Amino acid sequence: GALERILRTTRHRGFQLESFNVQPARNPELYDVTLRVAGERPLGFLSRQFDKLFDVVAVTELCEATYARSA
Repeated sequence: GALERILRTTRHRGFQLESFNVQPARNPELYDVTLRVAGERPLGFLSRQFDKLFDVVAVTELCEATYARSA
């Protein structure tokens, strides 16, 4: 579900996935997803798209990577 939507959003918005990491969060109902992406568009564009996904709790840009926590 959620991971598929994150990956689909990344691809459909014109970004290429360079690395992908998933780890359990402190809350057992959540997990942390770390993406490293490349693309022509500004990274903020992808972050705003992730914010619109109903199962994404928070998005934080870390340098050139986007971090998304999702349920």
